[in-house]
Amino acid sequence: MPLSHIIARARLLLLLAVTAEPTHGEEAISELKSLSLQALSSSTVAIAAKRSQAVGETPSAVFVVNQEEIRRSGLQSIPEILRRVPGLEVARVDGNHWAITSRGFNGLYANKLLVMVDGRTVYDPLNSGVFWNEQDYPLEDIDRIEVIRGPAATMWGSNAVNGVINMVTRSAQETQGTLVSTGTSQEEPGFVSVRYGGKLDNDLHYRVYGKYNHRDRLHLNGGDLAYDALDIGRAGFRSDWSLDARHSLIAQGDYYNGNTDQTLSNPLDGMSISADPGKSYGGNLLLRWQQALADDARLQIRGYFDHATRDQSLLDYSRDSLDLDMQHDFPWNDHLLTWGAGYRYVGDMLQLKSPSLTICPTHRDRHWFNLFAQDEWRLLAEELRLVLGGRLEHNDFSGYQLQPSARLLWQPAPHHSAWAGVSRAVRVPTRVEHDLNTFFSLGPGTTANIRGNPNLAAETVVNYEIGYRFFPNSAFSLDTTLFYGDYSRLTTTEPLAPVNGNRTITIPLLIDNQAYGETYGWESAVNWRPAQSWRLQASYSLFGMALHKRPASLDSAAEAAETASPSNRFNISSYLNLPHQLELDLHWYYTGRLRSQIDGYHRFDARLGWQPNLHLELALGAQNLLDNRHLEFAPSPDNALVASEIERNFYLKATVRY
Repeated sequence: MPLSHIIARARLLLLLAVTAEPTHGEEAISELKSLSLQALSSSTVAIAAKRSQAVGETPSAVFVVNQEEIRRSGLQSIPEILRRVPGLEVARVDGNHWAITSRGFNGLYANKLLVMVDGRTVYDPLNSGVFWNEQDYPLEDIDRIEVIRGPAATMWGSNAVNGVINMVTRSAQETQGTLVSTGTSQEEPGFVSVRYGGKLDNDLHYRVYGKYNHRDRLHLNGGDLAYDALDIGRAGFRSDWSLDARHSLIAQGDYYNGNTDQTLSNPLDGMSISADPGKSYGGNLLLRWQQALADDARLQIRGYFDHATRDQSLLDYSRDSLDLDMQHDFPWNDHLLTWGAGYRYVGDMLQLKSPSLTICPTHRDRHWFNLFAQDEWRLLAEELRLVLGGRLEHNDFSGYQLQPSARLLWQPAPHHSAWAGVSRAVRVPTRVEHDLNTFFSLGPGTTANIRGNPNLAAETVVNYEIGYRFFPNSAFSLDTTLFYGDYSRLTTTEPLAPVNGNRTITIPLLIDNQAYGETYGWESAVNWRPAQSWRLQASYSLFGMALHKRPASLDSAAEAAETASPSNRFNISSYLNLPHQLELDLHWYYTGRLRSQIDGYHRFDARLGWQPNLHLELALGAQNLLDNRHLEFAPSPDNALVASEIERNFYLKATVRY
C-alpha cells in the first residue's frame, strides 16, 4: 500500500478524536504511565495453582504478559504477542495460520501445548492442535496472558505436556463505558473493535463487544500471491454478578464466523499448488460460580459448552464439547489443600469429501473423567514450601492415566527464590491417530495406506526443572530456568508388509509408538527500569532435542522434529515514555535456524503512541523493518500447507474510550 494511501486513511481515523474531551493534564497521564510501567514488574499468576499467587512464590516456569504490554506491543493478534514469552516458539505460517509450541515438537497443530481462554480449553481433540485464526479476541479485553513452560498436567490434565497458555479476560467492572478501536495497515486494510460496558445495579456489571478483521493475501516464496486471506467477525458478552459478600457468578460467551483460506501443495509432486477456501464458525457459553467459605476456603464450580464447525476441501467437521469441573481450596494447619473433579464430553461429526480419505466412524462420542488433588505444605516459617499433587484421568482411547508432580520452593531471603520440580504428563491419542484410514498414490501401480491405531498408547514425558528468581527492588528482576524432559512412546508411522493386489501394490503404514527422546534447555528473562519513564525487558532461550527410534522402527522421519525447533531465541523490548504524552516502544526478536530451509532471522518492530487525554490514543507503527519479507515456517513433509513469506507492515490505529 503506498504511503499516501496510509496517510489518507489516517485522516479518517482522526475523525474519531473530534469528540474527545480536553486533556486532563500531562501530570495525571504521566502518573498513570509511570504506574503502568511499575505494574509490569510486579505480577501475580493463577495458572500454576488455580488460585492467585505472586510469581516469586510459584515453583514453576511461569511468565505473564499483561495488558500494558499487550497495548504497547502494537500487535493485532494473540499469536504475535506470544513471541515475547521465553521458551515459546512462535512461527507464522501464512496469512492466518501460526505454529506455536513450548519446548519443542512444533508444527502447524502442535499437540503438546494446552491453550485456554478463562480456563476454557480451545485445543481441538481432532488433532490436539489449536486453530489460532479462530482465537481473535479483542486485545483491549484481555487482562493478561499467563504461560507455564513445562508440564502442568496435575492441575490442568492431559495435553498440558510442554506448557499451558491461559488468556484471562478483564472483568465487566473494569470495562465500563464505550470503547472503539480501529485502524488500517498494509496487511490488514481494515480492523475494528467496539465494546460497551454498563451495569444493571451496583452488583451486576456487563459488557458486549463486536470485532471484525480482514487480512490480505501474502506472497509465496517464489513471489506469487498466496491464497491465505482472512475475514472473520466475532461478538460476545460477559457479566459479573456479586450475589452477596460470599457468592459470585460469571457468565460469558462468544460467537465467531469467518473465511480462513489456505494454499495447499500437491502431495504427489510437491510443486503444483491449489487454493483451499475455508469456512469456520462456532460459539461458546461459560458459567463460573464461586463461593467464599469460612477460614479462607473457597468452592468453585465451572461449566461451559463449545461448538465449532469447519468446512474445507477434504472434509467438513463439526464438534460439540461440554466441560464441567469443581474445585475446593482450604487451609489446614500449615497446609493449603486443593482438590477437585471434572468431566468432559466431546461429540464430533465428519463429512469426508475424498474417496481416498476415511475416518471411521464418522461420528464419535468421547468422555474424559478426572480427579485431582494438590497439597502445599509450608515449612520453616514459610521459607520452604513443598507442593505435592496428582491427577487420575480416564479417557476412551488410552484408559487411565496418572499424572503426578512434586515441587519445592525455597525463599532464603526476601528477594531470592529458588525452586525445583519433577512431574509427569501425557498426551492422549487424537481422533485422527485412532480412526484414520487414507490412501494416496506413490506412483504407477503403488499405493500407500495410512491407518490409525486403536491400540495407540499415550505419549508421556517426565520433566525435571530447577529455577531461580532475583528481584531486589521494583526496578529489576531476573527469572531463569533449566529443564530436562524424558519422552517415551512418541508416535511414528511404521511401514508394514506390502499387499499385492490386482495390478497394484499397497504399502500399509500404521501409526505406532516407536520413538523416544530427550529435550533440554535454559530459559531466562530480565526486567530492568533504568529510569522512572523507561523500562527494558529481555529474554533468551537455549534449546536442544535428541530423538531416537526403537530398534523395530522403520520410520525414516521419526527424528525429523529435532530440526523443527531453533536452538537459540531472544527478544529485547524497550518501553519509553516521552514528553507531550508520547510513547516510543521498540521490539527486537531473533529466531535461530529452522530445519534446512529457513535460516535464522531477525525481526524489528517499532511503535509511536500518543495519548493527549484519557479518552484518545493514536498509534503509528512498523513491523518486520529489517527485511522486505521472509519465511518463518517450513511445513513437514506430511503436511500439504504451503507457507507464505511474512512481510514488512506499516499500520495506523486509533482508540477512543468514554
